[in-house]
Amino acid sequence: MAPTRYIYRHISKFEFSNWQSLISNLKSRNWYTAPEFWHNLANNVCVILLWILMACWLGAGLFWINYSIVMTFSTAIMICIFFIRHNFEGSYAHKSEDWDPCRGDMEGTSYLKINPIFNWFSADIGYHNIHHLCEGIPSFQLRNNYQANAALLKNVKVLTIRDIPSCFKLILWDRAGRQLVAIP
Repeated sequence: MAPTRYIYRHISKFEFSNWQSLISNLKSRNWYTAPEFWHNLANNVCVILLWILMACWLGAGLFWINYSIVMTFSTAIMICIFFIRHNFEGSYAHKSEDWDPCRGDMEGTSYLKINPIFNWFSADIGYHNIHHLCEGIPSFQLRNNYQANAALLKNVKVLTIRDIPSCFKLILWDRAGRQLVAIP
């Protein structure tokens, strides 16, 4: 039976008892397992409830203005952090025909050494290179995986917050040199 018909049959009859089996049998590109779906759903419901509570407490206008400002700055910071993870001196970059995925994972991403508190708030973004090696590793396991495989990752580029400005200079691709270069 087609998934759309299956969903429609349950919705049209208001049969909510089988929704759990519906979701656990549904194959999605957004989650791998039923518990993962339920976790994401619970998280989204909590976020929406917190938005409503904060809007009621502070007033909708004040809340959304402050929320927008905080999210704008947070997004800008995280975009910068993701950008530098791949744009650093000596970063592996190559034409598509000869691209080596393993080499790209190891040499095309970096380990960002940051304050443990910021690392916690950013869901261990410092260990983003581990995510490239296996995207299925949850963020709370990235640090453990990095430490467990430290011998294999000894040649991974280590960046610090001080290295961020120099990474923004590397935005051009030099075909002859096969590397990222700064604007002349």
